[in-house]
Amino acid sequence: MRSWLLARLKASIKHEYDLKKLEVEHQKEIRLKGEIVAELLAEWIRKGGNLDYHQLNKLSFQAFVWLPKELAEELSSSLSHQTGAQDVRALIKNIRTYLQGEDDGFEARDVIVFNEPDPTGTSNPTTSWVSSWAEAKPKPFK
Repeated sequence: MRSWLLARLKASIKHEYDLKKLEVEHQKEIRLKGEIVAELLAEWIRKGGNLDYHQLNKLSFQAFVWLPKELAEELSSSLSHQTGAQDVRALIKNIRTYLQGEDDGFEARDVIVFNEPDPTGTSNPTTSWVSSWAEAKPKPFK
């Protein structure tokens, strides 16, 4: 009886440990995916002609590999400057909701984006739209 009780206790502790380990690994994966999107969008909105297209492509490809179809399409529309596409704040909010598995009420307008000086001197500081000077290759025809 004692050995059985000890074995059950060890199994229970191992099970709890394994669950905690899986949760930690899941949180690391979420953080890594979030970092990919954050780095992509931060590079994409860089001004002044200092864009690193190799890095943009790498991060874009990494994001498109794991994003679900709807979010990948939203990201694609924004990165290719399509009319009506979401700005980075909305993208971040939507991807944040996806990664967390729920909408916690955080609003896109609450995402802080630091405005780099506009090298042309034509920026409008009251505009909330955040976009990029990066040029995307056109999508292939079907």
